[in-house]
Amino acid sequence: MTEFAPPLGDPAGRTLRLLELLAARPRWSASELAGRLAVSTRTVRRDVARLQGLGYAIESRPGPGGSYTLGPGRRMPPLLFQDDEVLALVAALRMAEGVLAGDASHRALTKLSQVLPRRLRTVLDNAAAGSENAGGEHEGVDPATLAVLLRAAGQDLVLRFVYRDRHGAVTRRRVEAVRCLYARGRWYVLAHDLDAGDWRVFRLDRVQEPATGGQGSGERRRPAEDLATWLATDFGRHPDAPRS
Repeated sequence: MTEFAPPLGDPAGRTLRLLELLAARPRWSASELAGRLAVSTRTVRRDVARLQGLGYAIESRPGPGGSYTLGPGRRMPPLLFQDDEVLALVAALRMAEGVLAGDASHRALTKLSQVLPRRLRTVLDNAAAGSENAGGEHEGVDPATLAVLLRAAGQDLVLRFVYRDRHGAVTRRRVEAVRCLYARGRWYVLAHDLDAGDWRVFRLDRVQEPATGGQGSGERRRPAEDLATWLATDFGRHPDAPRS
């Protein structure tokens, strides 16, 4: 991780760095924070109190084993990124340009540039200007379709949709979605087909009219810990198959 290091003796920069540390890990001791910030534990307590006064939900546990935890508060500025995190965002959005229909990736880059502080804005703008997706033109996934399938997989909901297979045949499907997967430049949904009684993998760009239904059975778990190997071996039926 590329860490932001505030100038020595800069209280404002130190407080931002403290907030950044609290956001990066569930729990910190006062001595750990003091070591990271090169200050005393008394200064850490004072800076924490300042952040609490600004509306941040920082929970403190006093005593020798005391600790600090950043809870879900009213205010959390969207600018506490490290350089490598900004580069990861640009890289992810560039990849998304090749798989998502529309200009959502471009709009997200523009908005990020507007809200980041000057130094990080320069990092983002340089990365955006120096990169592009050269994967070629192909039919992208509708973000609205992806949103429905992610919700179904994340909340264990029954999912219904119209599916067009590689031969052009159209069928109606009723499944319990387990995971949305990104592999080899495409999005897929791994699901248990309730009518076929077996696992299926559907390409998202062939899914139409998706709609979530009631709660799933709660019994569906991922069919294997290593999904990449499971898929590469024909759903685990051919364990000796090449695992490319």
